[in-house]
Amino acid sequence: MAESCPFDRCKIQNVCSEIHKIGYGDDPAWLAIVLIVRDLLAKFSCFTESQKTLLKSYVFYELKKKDSSEQHLGVVIQRLENFFEENKKSKDLKSQFVRQNEIMGSVNGAIDDFLRELFFSESSRANIIAKYSNESLEFLNKDDDPALIVKKMKVMVTEMLAEYRREADEWEYKAKNLEQVVNVDSLLAPLHNRGALEKYLRTEIANCQSTGCKLSIMMIDIDDFKEINDRCGHQVGDDILRTLAKIVHSHASMYGWYAARYGGDELVIVCNSSADEVLLHADAIRIAAQNYDFYPRKDGKVQGNSVKFTVSIGVGEYVQGMTSDDLVDAADKAMYKVKVTGKNDVAKFEPAENIS
Repeated sequence: MAESCPFDRCKIQNVCSEIHKIGYGDDPAWLAIVLIVRDLLAKFSCFTESQKTLLKSYVFYELKKKDSSEQHLGVVIQRLENFFEENKKSKDLKSQFVRQNEIMGSVNGAIDDFLRELFFSESSRANIIAKYSNESLEFLNKDDDPALIVKKMKVMVTEMLAEYRREADEWEYKAKNLEQVVNVDSLLAPLHNRGALEKYLRTEIANCQSTGCKLSIMMIDIDDFKEINDRCGHQVGDDILRTLAKIVHSHASMYGWYAARYGGDELVIVCNSSADEVLLHADAIRIAAQNYDFYPRKDGKVQGNSVKFTVSIGVGEYVQGMTSDDLVDAADKAMYKVKVTGKNDVAKFEPAENIS
């Protein structure tokens, strides 16, 4: 190409001549790579200058190896693919949190803080990249011993990767905290809140509509909870509710089921099983609550005698045509039947009883 180009000293001819000189002239893929990082990359607006500099540094460092093998070419191409893919994932993640911020009005403050830290983090990351990019270019432009350059590069890359891992761990922790704010009940964590429950139920029902899978829910309610609050105080009532939440969460976790707070002292478990099977689990939860010795505490110290509490549990099973509200209503009606027939028991909703 260097000899046949019709234009005198065109830019492509110049690049072609350069890669011929360093031993990569026989494969047009190497010419394409050089053109991408040297000329085309600068025109992309979706990357920061620090990102562009880092990629250029990497490619030119690889070119210094003068290895035109297919294996080496594959490594460089894979790095380019990762570069574009990682940038897309990063932007998708930001877009996701922005959309979430618009929808979840009740948690605007938490998401605003998360986004603010995210953008600040990007600025910090850009500074890290710029620092190592500049040092990389300085080393590559020197006529030092190649072995020494490689050694220095290894140190820099190791340090930079360690910094990225540390930041990744921090963001994983922050993301989990944000998920807690959005999806978890503030009083009964780790139980999910009602909004998350309703979304999950709609998804599970849609899945059952297409696959015919089994789906049931338990509606769990503390017996005479108002009397407990009146007799022992609301703080004790809240602590008893937290105790029940721990029992419910522990049982649900063993079977991969979804536990949430529906409202007040009503808790729900969404189960991927038939109502008959779920009834057995419901009775196990009822017995665990009945046998629990709850001792009121203040400042970590036991105050007075134990307080006993019981629960009533209703089970509803999904049938084709039900909505998520219908399924919850079925379990609620079964639970109410327990309440009016003596409490501290479990019952299954029978379709013949009619949901309406």
